[in-house]
Amino acid sequence: MPAIFSIDYFVHLLFAFAVVLLLREFFSFRRLLPAKYLLTPLVTFCVILFALLAIHSSGLTRYSTFILIGLVLSLVADTLLMIEEISLFRHGLLFFLAAHCFYLGAFTIGYSFSPWQVAAALVLSAGVLLFYRIIYRKSGAHHVSVLLYMAVLSAMLFFAIAHVGDSGSTRPVLLPAGAALFVVSDVVLAVNTFIKKIPHSTVLTWSLYAPAQLFFALSCFY
Repeated sequence: MPAIFSIDYFVHLLFAFAVVLLLREFFSFRRLLPAKYLLTPLVTFCVILFALLAIHSSGLTRYSTFILIGLVLSLVADTLLMIEEISLFRHGLLFFLAAHCFYLGAFTIGYSFSPWQVAAALVLSAGVLLFYRIIYRKSGAHHVSVLLYMAVLSAMLFFAIAHVGDSGSTRPVLLPAGAALFVVSDVVLAVNTFIKKIPHSTVLTWSLYAPAQLFFALSCFY
């Protein structure tokens, strides 16, 4: 990890990402919507710049291509979901679903099976079924798309966790951490949308979601 700090513009970009995210959280907490609408997509745009910097310094690979496409799709989803005046939940969900499919494609590159992954798959499957049972009735017309999204999200988490134990890379740390943060942020979003309103939920969600996307982008350096 320390080696990437010597890459040109990396530290400056990391500082910019932190400042934009903190400003986004502050204005979202204060309910200043024009500032929130400006800064929300700018956070993900900063993350995309990390992926582009990785491609510039290390070259374009199938892995970095999938991550970059996933981030661009996430940017579209972020823009749709941030709007409070109208509900574009289904549209945002579709773009995030597509993003996770590309993340899933990236994480399966070089995948090798280990027996412990059976237990991980069973735990994740049980978690999906339990949470879906909780939100099934409250998700209304969205229940099919929500189930599909949860299945793809859990598969993404599984293949991220599957990198644990890989040698010669920092991805075994970045990918499980990023995927876990992504899942928790989506759980918060689902609870806020379907079960119970959480005060300042967008601030909590982005405190988890933005680092998750950053970890995915940073994995392109390795």
